[in-house]
Amino acid sequence: MNIAIHFIVLLACTVLCSSTVIKSCQCLKTSRSVDVSTISDVKVYNVRPYCSKKEVIVTLKDQRSRCLDPQSKFTQAVVKTMQILRAQQALKMNTTVPKPTQ
Repeated sequence: MNIAIHFIVLLACTVLCSSTVIKSCQCLKTSRSVDVSTISDVKVYNVRPYCSKKEVIVTLKDQRSRCLDPQSKFTQAVVKTMQILRAQQALKMNTTVPKPTQ
């Protein structure tokens, strides 16, 4: 009986451990730059509990992803430019255009 209980507990632990996704850093290899005209989106991930480094991932127009070196001047310029573009887009969405009166 004791062995059966141990087996059931072990089986339950195995199922629980194998069903959870263990997250890790997404960028194993980084590039120093990419062609700017092919970038469609930029995501910046700061240090997280499961990844001890900052990651910058660009999505290209052909839906591929590339990891950029967060320390390179190119990457810092791309991130800054995307922040400015997003701020301008947010401003446009919040600005109302007055309707002409008759």
